[in-house]
Amino acid sequence: MLKYLRYLATPILISISIYFAAMGKEWIWIYLIGFNIFVIFGDAFLGNDKTTPKYKYPFILRLLLFINLPLIAILVSIAVYMAGHFSSPLFEQIMMFLTGYDISLTRVGTEVWHLVGYIFTVGLMVGPGATIPGHELVHHKKNKLDWIIGNLMLSFSIDNAFAIEHVHGHHKNVGLSSDPATAKRGQSLYRFFIESSIKEHRDAWKIELRRLKKRGHFVFSLYNKMIIGYLQSSIIAMAAFFLAGWYGVLMFIGIAIFAKFFLESVNYMEHYGLVRIKGSPVELHHSWNTNRRISSILLYNVTRHSHHHEQGSLEFWKLKPKENAPEMPYGYLTTLYLVVFFPWLYRRMMEPKLEHWKDHFASEGERRLIA
Repeated sequence: MLKYLRYLATPILISISIYFAAMGKEWIWIYLIGFNIFVIFGDAFLGNDKTTPKYKYPFILRLLLFINLPLIAILVSIAVYMAGHFSSPLFEQIMMFLTGYDISLTRVGTEVWHLVGYIFTVGLMVGPGATIPGHELVHHKKNKLDWIIGNLMLSFSIDNAFAIEHVHGHHKNVGLSSDPATAKRGQSLYRFFIESSIKEHRDAWKIELRRLKKRGHFVFSLYNKMIIGYLQSSIIAMAAFFLAGWYGVLMFIGIAIFAKFFLESVNYMEHYGLVRIKGSPVELHHSWNTNRRISSILLYNVTRHSHHHEQGSLEFWKLKPKENAPEMPYGYLTTLYLVVFFPWLYRRMMEPKLEHWKDHFASEGERRLIA
């Protein structure tokens, strides 16, 4: 039973964040500090997870993915409410029932630095609570319910294009110079974020237009998955407006931008500096991996990235750690903070790893491409 329960870790951490968010003001920063300590030190001292248990009841694991959707919706709603000045008796009563706090009182005295804490913390929590589960579910292309739930999750980062480009573009083009989600050696994270966001969106439209044309559907219709994505994010923005006015909308947009930034930072570190010859197969050495225990559990084994690219539609509980795949220097959150706050140090640390990759993993053609 424990092998199922470990994937309750993310819903539990989001539930705790809801409690701290409802407490208001500086408590959101306190949660962020505690979350960072738990994940970073957990990865550092709890070792690696290289197990691949067999699961008799996979529907339980899918349910544990689904449960993140209402939890993230509640967390984002509290952050939005804290940014506004409107009274919303029904919402306040619901939050009182769920958390035990009268958020109309805990909101009093909220200052700008508190709101910055909500944007950063909630934006970060959207990662394991919506983006990663959404990423998992949109890969289940044959399961319509999974795809719908995954797409809804991605609406919290206003990034439904990811469901199209990532599955049908990135997985085909990883390691190529044309792939927006593969960071080039020495490339700045912040330049990568802007370029990849724009190009991924552009490529998603190209992929979707080809699909619509092939099926004979009109572009400006609800058959268009891009338009559905825009509508979903717009509905969340409208809900934010009714809950907290324009300040609520700005809070939602701020959270979405940070969530998208964290996603692209993860893309950056998952394939940084790696190359592939066009037409050659995607292999294990075209992704960076980590087997750190806390990262693997909280992120539903996306850490086993090489196997994920080898078999994109394979469910997260079936992904295996690969001994002959390149490894990141640390767990995901530690590496993420290195990439975001100390990019020069990250690039310096990766230089010997990239040289080792060239000497021990790269094909002859890839070595020539690097040279």
